Amino acid sequence: MPVIERRRLMILSSESCESCRKQLLKEIDALPHARLMIVSSTPVIESFGGGVETRYICLDCGYTITHSTGRFGKGWH
Repeated sequence: MPVIERRRLMILSSESCESCRKQLLKEIDALPHARLMIVSSTPVIESFGGGVETRYICLDCGYTITHSTGRFGKGWH
């Protein structure tokens, strides 16, 4: 019996999946959903403390999400 190989193909898109839409509504301290992969992480220097800005890409829909921390961080956006 032949083995069928199954792969999920990531398609870059401006449309987000349900998991990504829910992620954008979560609190600033919430963990990323399971299919988000870190693309880059950069420290942000601010006058009264800094933070980190991390970019994620969704492996299901290809949507890019940013998470910012620090005094002026926006959280998930």
